[in-house]
Amino acid sequence: MSNSGKKLPLMLAAGITLAVGLWMASGLFSDGESAATETAAETTASSGLQQVRIEQLNATAITREIVVSGRTEPNRVLELRAEAEGTVERLGSERGETLKAGSIIARLDMRDRNARLSEAEALVAQRELEYTGIQNLHEKQFTTDVQIAEARARLESAKAAAERIKLEISNTTITTPYDAVLQERSIEIGDFVRIGDSVAELVDLDPLIVTGEVNEREVADMIVGGKGVAVLVDGTRLEGVVRYLAPKAEDSTRTFQVELAIPNPDHSIRAGMTAELRLFADTVRVHQISAALLSLADDGTVGAKVVDNSDVVRFYPVEIVGSSAEGQQQVSGLPDAIRLITVGQGFVTDGQKVMPVSQSASEGATTYERAD
Repeated sequence: MSNSGKKLPLMLAAGITLAVGLWMASGLFSDGESAATETAAETTASSGLQQVRIEQLNATAITREIVVSGRTEPNRVLELRAEAEGTVERLGSERGETLKAGSIIARLDMRDRNARLSEAEALVAQRELEYTGIQNLHEKQFTTDVQIAEARARLESAKAAAERIKLEISNTTITTPYDAVLQERSIEIGDFVRIGDSVAELVDLDPLIVTGEVNEREVADMIVGGKGVAVLVDGTRLEGVVRYLAPKAEDSTRTFQVELAIPNPDHSIRAGMTAELRLFADTVRVHQISAALLSLADDGTVGAKVVDNSDVVRFYPVEIVGSSAEGQQQVSGLPDAIRLITVGQGFVTDGQKVMPVSQSASEGATTYERAD
């Protein structure tokens, strides 16, 4: 047999020996880790304490939101009525048009008003001459005080009649009393209008009002002048100020009406739209907690179980004041800094001493250490 033939069995035997050695060494290491785990378990068991996993959390301040359904409404709606009678001879505005204060909506014919005004003004001039003459005679003691008073009364009556005709003439031009949108116009050229007839409907959209209803618990946290946001169906967010809180609840719903005033100078936002009303109430300190970590007391109270500095379980009732974008519950009622039980809260009770451990990640491995 050649030398190369003799070397091959020797190399094969060496390889098998090395593989067996490595396998035995891995078993020893595995046994060492298992022993360490068993030792830790025995330590926990020997202490007689229930082990729970905890997470350190700190409170943050948020402004609580009250969310209700609402809708946009005009600041005010005015039905214009005729204050003089006559035939419509001119129209100045069309439906849907945005008007400034003093804009002409319609003009009525003058009829005989100019002639009546000339007659009234002539009578005023006559009464003034009569009154002046009576005064001159009174200085010479040819008239009495009663005659002076009568002359003055006739003069004032003539002036009043002239002013009434002037007012009637001004009322033949129908104008807007403030900036508004012409919602409806109920007259056309040639229509005869009487005093009191409806002429037009005006809608004031600046500010725009968003109305909603809040319950008796929520209204206590709100004030006139507080901030709010209205979110329209297309996602548009409109910021405003609370201008009204109803002093009395609706009898049927036991809710209070609230109005949010939103600037709308260009009248781009229309009335009658559905909106979500978000009203900012008081500022509270909250913790972000998953709903799965909340517990129920025997009486049904919702709360959270934490571990205090003495490693004793404490149950705190909480109030859910909102939710975060990640879906966690925002709860109040807990101390600012807490050690929240995240695993094992269902196996411990209020006042029970436990062994808390916190979870930390180190190079992709999960280890547990005693929480200080």
